Amino acid sequence: MSQRQSVPLGELRHSNQGQIDAVKELEQLFCLDKPTLLKVVDSFQRELVAGLADDRSSDLNMIPTYVTGYPTGDEKGTYLALEIAGMDIYACQVKLKGDSGKLAINQYQYKIPQDLASGDDFAVLIDYVVECISDFLMRVGTQDLFVYPMAVSFGFAIKQTRLDTGRILSLGYGLSYPNGVGVDIVELMHERIRLKGLPIKIVATANDSVCTLLAHAYQHPTTRLGIVHSLGTNCAYYEPVRNVTKLRDQSVTRNTDMIMNTEWCNFGSSRRTLPCTWFDRKLARESINPQFHVFEKMTTGIFLGELVRNILIYLVDRDILFGGESSETLNTAHSFDTSYMYVCEADDSDTLEDTRIVLEDMLDLSKTTVGDREVVKKVCELVGTRAAVLVGASIAAIVQHMNAKGIGMTEEGYAISISGSIYEDYPSFHPRVCKTIKDLIPEQIAGKLSVGVVKHSRIVGAAIVAMMAEKIAATTASLQ
Repeated sequence: MSQRQSVPLGELRHSNQGQIDAVKELEQLFCLDKPTLLKVVDSFQRELVAGLADDRSSDLNMIPTYVTGYPTGDEKGTYLALEIAGMDIYACQVKLKGDSGKLAINQYQYKIPQDLASGDDFAVLIDYVVECISDFLMRVGTQDLFVYPMAVSFGFAIKQTRLDTGRILSLGYGLSYPNGVGVDIVELMHERIRLKGLPIKIVATANDSVCTLLAHAYQHPTTRLGIVHSLGTNCAYYEPVRNVTKLRDQSVTRNTDMIMNTEWCNFGSSRRTLPCTWFDRKLARESINPQFHVFEKMTTGIFLGELVRNILIYLVDRDILFGGESSETLNTAHSFDTSYMYVCEADDSDTLEDTRIVLEDMLDLSKTTVGDREVVKKVCELVGTRAAVLVGASIAAIVQHMNAKGIGMTEEGYAISISGSIYEDYPSFHPRVCKTIKDLIPEQIAGKLSVGVVKHSRIVGAAIVAMMAEKIAATTASLQ
């Protein structure tokens, strides 16, 4: 994959002794050794197994998706997909052509107007979504007397009870509808689609990590894990249904494999499992959901920059950075955008000129020294590396569980698909994750893994879910 590389700073050549000592203190907090990471792996596996039995006893919800079986890449057909992600709506027509995963995509993007971002009636927002679907169908054209199967991918938590049924657990970033929580989203959308007279049947719902998995699997049939790592984070993987002891639905065949939605963003929320620093605890206290999504707050784009900002303010208050002087901008929450970390980590100039631009031009700090910039670059490196290492440890935990207690490992091994801006764009995030996985699992297992970064995965993956729903329905009908 094409990704800017981090340029490790190494020795702090221009920093004073106080700055050097402060960085050593931070290294003790943020550098995670192998014994610590093995504890994370063990804790994750225990939470995973507990979540398969009862989601109330685990940080990991382990939500059954009701997607069973594996795509082969030879399936054909035309499917519709809809993705709601933040304030964006994506409508897509995917033509699966078979022949080892060939496909054609026709996609259009819509924006949720700001005046529909919140309100008292969630149905008003859904009416707008259906209007977007109607507009899309006019653009791509439809066949008479043909009902198009559609899958919908949501960027917020859904509690599924069937493949085509899901109740909203919480809405995503930017949306606020109190009466939306608990709604059966498919039932509501079908009601509005019927009123509009559209030739569509929603056959499945899926979250972003499931779609990432299946988008890759159609072209790479050995794919068994899907991960999204961007503003938020999640992971889905295949688990034998017999291991999901909390699943009471007798219509699901026990001798098959199902994709499980881990909701791993919440890992560590019991405060027993992750090596949190006091910086992490401060950030969590000041967030809108202090008791939840601890793993997400330590690893993802919406929080990494804020974590760096808190550390910099701490160093300013100790007269270690910027002569003890901050700025109104730096003092403002979330002013240190995570993209600034990209710039600082990749800065390879002798005087760290790109870092200077971030500090002086973007954050309005007065003249900074090269020593100041070295410390800032190092802080970004520590926070960014820890994020990648924790993601790698969590993947290692799932891989080891799959090998020892789950679907097992075949001779050809399996692929891991990953999407998301942090994973794709953050300097050296990918190699840091891969190195951590290799360090934490046996060599004979690591050698059979491959990691693929998937572009535009979620919307294509949703169409694959629609195809899988048809396959599942056909298989079920043949058994009756």
